[in-house]
Amino acid sequence: MDRFLLICFGDTPHRTDVEAMLESLPNIRQAHFAVVDEHSRRASMWTRDPIGLLPSGRLALDFEEAPPLERLQQTAGKLSASLYRCESRMPLAIELSPNEPYAGTVQLCCFRCPADLSDEALVDHWYGEHKVIAIDTQNTEGYRQNRVIQYWGHQLDGIVEEYFPIECADSVTDFFADGDNPEAMMANIEKLTASSEKILDLNESSVIHLTEIRLI
Repeated sequence: MDRFLLICFGDTPHRTDVEAMLESLPNIRQAHFAVVDEHSRRASMWTRDPIGLLPSGRLALDFEEAPPLERLQQTAGKLSASLYRCESRMPLAIELSPNEPYAGTVQLCCFRCPADLSDEALVDHWYGEHKVIAIDTQNTEGYRQNRVIQYWGHQLDGIVEEYFPIECADSVTDFFADGDNPEAMMANIEKLTASSEKILDLNESSVIHLTEIRLI
């Protein structure tokens, strides 16, 4: 089943408004809501915004069956959000219960691919070698890949959600694997950067850390 992401690039959405809107959407299996707040700003050192398109919030929706697309578009409009229908994979899963917040931060990377990269090449590298490299070189607790199939709003090709413990928010050595070994850590950073550049344009990609709670 496809996953739907509503991403706000302007004002930060309020939880009460989001919860009210969810009441009009049937068959929601899970809903995860994340925003920029005081907690997530601890990780501001990781923020990147080369294209002036920095998310302020994200609502992720998984459905039991295909949702009413028109109603989803209306919900996105009320939140002033862009809507993305995604093929989603989570090779490193993290489970939250309803109304449970994540203690760390969620790093949201919204990217566009290089112009000459085919869909086949993106899938082959992102779902294969890069997935392993991303997990092995960082101290992440959860890793989800969302390949954009259809969008309404700002154009993106992919959205990555990575869950990091709170100590990674303001520490390079905690963020990357082998942080206690400077040479090994730098090798991890270089390996991750080189692999990332095969699937995304760093000048067309934004990074922000958010505070997440599961609503449903």
